[in-house]
Amino acid sequence: MRPTIPFREIPGAAVLEVGERLMEAPSRCLTDIAFSRELQAQQGLTRSIGWVDLAHTMTLAERGIIPRDSARALIAALLALDKAPSSFSPTGGYGDLYTNREAWLAERTEAVGWLGVARARREALTTAYHLTLCDELLGLGEALAKAAEALNAVSLRHRDALMPDYTYLQAAQPTTFGHYIQSFAWPMLRDLDRVRALYDRVDECPAGIGSSNGSVTMQDRRKLADRLGFREPVRHARDAMWQADIALEASAVAVMAAVNLDRLVEDLMIFSSAEFGFVRLADRHARASKIMPQKRNPFALAFVRAVANRLIGAQAGIAAAARTPSGQMDNRFFAYEAVPDAVRSAGEVASLVAECVDGLSINEARALAALDDRSTCASDLAERLMGATGIDYRSAHGVVGRLVGTLEENGRSLAEATVSDVGNALRAAGLPTDGVSDGLVAAALDPAACVAVRTDVGGAAPEEVTAMASVLTEAVGERRHDFEAARARREIALRRLHTEAETFVGDAK
Repeated sequence: MRPTIPFREIPGAAVLEVGERLMEAPSRCLTDIAFSRELQAQQGLTRSIGWVDLAHTMTLAERGIIPRDSARALIAALLALDKAPSSFSPTGGYGDLYTNREAWLAERTEAVGWLGVARARREALTTAYHLTLCDELLGLGEALAKAAEALNAVSLRHRDALMPDYTYLQAAQPTTFGHYIQSFAWPMLRDLDRVRALYDRVDECPAGIGSSNGSVTMQDRRKLADRLGFREPVRHARDAMWQADIALEASAVAVMAAVNLDRLVEDLMIFSSAEFGFVRLADRHARASKIMPQKRNPFALAFVRAVANRLIGAQAGIAAAARTPSGQMDNRFFAYEAVPDAVRSAGEVASLVAECVDGLSINEARALAALDDRSTCASDLAERLMGATGIDYRSAHGVVGRLVGTLEENGRSLAEATVSDVGNALRAAGLPTDGVSDGLVAAALDPAACVAVRTDVGGAAPEEVTAMASVLTEAVGERRHDFEAARARREIALRRLHTEAETFVGDAK
């Protein structure tokens, strides 16, 4: 049967197995659409697959599986490819990244025939994917640590800056901007723990598994793992080939980090509006309107929201791709691109949020003015009445609620309430007024006093904000050190592999 594309038009057709199991070359439609899109999804693995090929070839050469001269020639070509990436222009005509590399090598050495000993292309790509994902997870961890540190620093600068806290977007109780902003650093600490736990699972090497149940030839998976800087091999060979939960977990970790960041961003978009005016985004993080001269659009914040939305959709796609029979081919077709991209994107928005928070201007006077009507002190007044009179909280809550309603009907706010108003409200409910004084009412309706008494664990009192900041600093520092140490270990291993390969090739000279 006549090939769709004449055989002579495909250099290195052997790498596509045309003339062996396949008698036709790939159709132009297949290469232009499917092969090209597959290749695009794998481009991010280019650097990592070079390390994988080196480790694979070195390990086989060490065991005498590849003849020494052929091994030297192949490793020399792999090093040349690594050093001159501009000469490597993968095309859809060769399909995936692995086959494109094979075609490039085939033009330079006959030893390329040893590249595929004891492994499927999926093994090489899966191992490169693990390497790439490890690197992206370390980047996410480092970015989250910096973001948590930035929020923590701002919380200390503004631990005394009074403002209302909100529920249902209504002023609820007095707090400080420091206590408020620090509340977003603690989820980042949990995100750091999730990233670290996932890193340990990704830091297992799939290499050396053959197709999915081991190999007759490759019998040194631990050496492969060590050469690539992995902690250990994935214990079960078939599991190593077909892991679907890792991709799903990675996308989930990215989504959780992005959503945690976006929750702060959503608030800041509200608080930076003219209607609130509590904070001002630095001009370097805003964008001007093309039609309305007065506008300063919080574009950096809107971008974080957009990324969170995109990652939520990507997670659904990754979950759908994983929902296949266990040995379904190519259920990682786009995950090679989507998963590292999701993790990288979460790290990018963490860096952006950190910069935005560090550059915020806080309008403390405007935030304090939002407490002027003292409505946020209502629950404090109810609690103090309960303590002074011995009535239960339900009764105290009802008294204060009716007091607020009565004041509003008369055009007054809780800030104008007197001890007489409070006493009348208690008597109207048939409740005692003993213990109610001017001092009690004044303390209850003082936002600073309301905040100052919240000294228990996690409270808004300035000294507790400082104590929590200290705990955060230590905890984030420990996680940051773990990520830095993990990155250093891998970089040392890969430099050692590169030196080993160069030495191996140089021995022939």
